[in-house]
Amino acid sequence: MENNKPTLHYMANSGSQQCLWEIEELGIEYDLVLHERANGRAAAALKDTHPLGKAPQLVTADGRTIAERSAIAFYLIETYDKEERFKVPPAGTPGFDSSKNDRLREEQLLSLVTTSLNQHLCMKCVLRVFANAMPFFIRPFALGFNKILDKAFLDAEVDNIFKFLDNELEGRQYFNGTELPTRLDFVIQWYVDFGAQACSIDISKYPRVKSWFDTCTSRPAWKRALEQGNGYDLTF
Repeated sequence: MENNKPTLHYMANSGSQQCLWEIEELGIEYDLVLHERANGRAAAALKDTHPLGKAPQLVTADGRTIAERSAIAFYLIETYDKEERFKVPPAGTPGFDSSKNDRLREEQLLSLVTTSLNQHLCMKCVLRVFANAMPFFIRPFALGFNKILDKAFLDAEVDNIFKFLDNELEGRQYFNGTELPTRLDFVIQWYVDFGAQACSIDISKYPRVKSWFDTCTSRPAWKRALEQGNGYDLTF
């Protein structure tokens, strides 16, 4: 950390990308520390800056280390968005319907993706990895069980959440009904991308989600973040 700038600890192929995207959107001067995965797991050096040893991590200008994407997104906007371009407009703002885009709705969507959607997607990925790691004579049975579980439970749960997110985007370019992305978009983008890349979720079945996703990833700040990082590929 130098010159009173925050430092982002970025790990390849992780949700660090969404934090770096937010930083680039905000136009913050920052330092970047790039970490590679070690045998598919988080780099051991990440425990030097936070006991959880995971990425992303943001070391603030005054030396505090923040983990978890949602908390980092909250801190960055509250600290650096002086013009309030990436915040939810207050009630009474001309052209903004605060009755349909309030803090309670924001918290509901954040909770939905960080708990329900996250656990279903992680379960899909873990079961698939576990099945593929079985000895060859057991693998077909493990993969068959994995397919049955997906069809009987996980796929329906994930589909229900994506349909809900799709409905929540009706009449909105971004999730909070704003002209620019907000904390909701910076957080939700990871789970949608993880679902699409790592879990083979066909997001084209959810046209509003697909349009929103394409809008996010076409932004210059997203592209700059890709260039600054050291890899963002969630397929495995």
